[in-house]
Amino acid sequence: MEKGQPVWLRSKASQWGWVPAVVHDREEVTIKGITVLKVTLRDDPRSVHGSPNTSSKVETMSPFYDVDIHRTSEIRGGDGYYTAVEPFEITLTIDLESIERDELDDIKIRDNESNTSVEDLIGLTHLHEPAILHSLRLRYDEDVIYTSTGPILIAINPFKAMPLYTNEVMEKYRLQGELGLSVGNVKKGDSSSEKRLPPHAYLTADDAYRAMMRGIENSFSTGASANRKSHRRGEVKSQDDNETPTNQSILVSGESGAGKTVTTKIVLNYFAMLSKLASANNNTGES
Repeated sequence: MEKGQPVWLRSKASQWGWVPAVVHDREEVTIKGITVLKVTLRDDPRSVHGSPNTSSKVETMSPFYDVDIHRTSEIRGGDGYYTAVEPFEITLTIDLESIERDELDDIKIRDNESNTSVEDLIGLTHLHEPAILHSLRLRYDEDVIYTSTGPILIAINPFKAMPLYTNEVMEKYRLQGELGLSVGNVKKGDSSSEKRLPPHAYLTADDAYRAMMRGIENSFSTGASANRKSHRRGEVKSQDDNETPTNQSILVSGESGAGKTVTTKIVLNYFAMLSKLASANNNTGES
């Protein structure tokens, strides 16, 4: 933790629970034979909270918008996140071992590019509470309510109608799945991963559906006769670690009013669309 290091400081002065600060001074001192670090933090005067005129709007904005319906500038990053926080200077005494183990509860390292939001939180340089909150906040202000963290989808209730659930949007995610760009088919580092549509409830639903279908296809490809022989010999077929399970589950959880019921309906609508399409294709094939 050097001079000039941007950090997040836990503070009750902010409704967010954290305020941006910068290391103004540091000094190692010995107290009763124990070497500790005295760190002086000051409020960060630089704008790190976004601005209506920055390019972050284009980078984080959902590709499904045809018009600019973003939230008013009064609640955007550069116009009110920390206006209620008075300038401050605070000196803390920190155990050196806690710094080395990154076990500080009230101070967290802040990225220099703090206004950069990510579609997957795993991509954050420092993955901790204030960094996650800040990224989600920036995306929410741009009306981007979906963010991934690995296989988990985080959805923030926008409390207003969103143009994210049209038939056209649904079709885009279906076509993506048909092209084989689901999670199970895209390996880390594959250039195909860059072509995937942004996080969405439709994407989660489609990934589960494609994984289920792969599991069914794999079960058929192993051969029913081989399974019957194993059963006759009393053998129990073990599932390969790399084999996709046929059964899939989507767990929708959250606080009261977070939008669990609506999200479940969105997922079911997507499955209904897939089922209707499969039925129509089967009827066409029979005729």
